[in-house]
Amino acid sequence: MSVTSTQGQFALDMQGLERLRQSAAADPDKSLRAAAEQFEALFLQQLLQSMRDATPRSGLLDSAQTRFYESLSDQQLSQHLAGRGLGLAEQLVAQLSNPPAVNK
Repeated sequence: MSVTSTQGQFALDMQGLERLRQSAAADPDKSLRAAAEQFEALFLQQLLQSMRDATPRSGLLDSAQTRFYESLSDQQLSQHLAGRGLGLAEQLVAQLSNPPAVNK
C-alpha cells in the first residue's frame, strides 16, 4: 500500500505513522504530502464530530453503541474524503515546501 494514499486506508491503522516515519528519510516530498493528507483527515474528523455534537439526540437510536459506530463511520469517512482531496492538503504542501523568504 502506498504511503501517500489515504483513500483506501483503514482509519484505525496503527502502523500508518510508522510507515510515514520510515518513508520520511527516503522521500521527504512524498512524506510531506502524506502528512498533509493525514492532517486533512483529522480536520475532517473533527468537523464531522462537531456536526454530530450539534444535533440533538433522543429516541430509541440514541445509545453508547450508536455513538461508537457513528464515530467509527466518521473516522472512515474522513479518511475517504481526505484521500479524494478537499484542497487543504494541497495548501499545506504548498506552504510547507516553499517557506517564505525572511526580509532583513
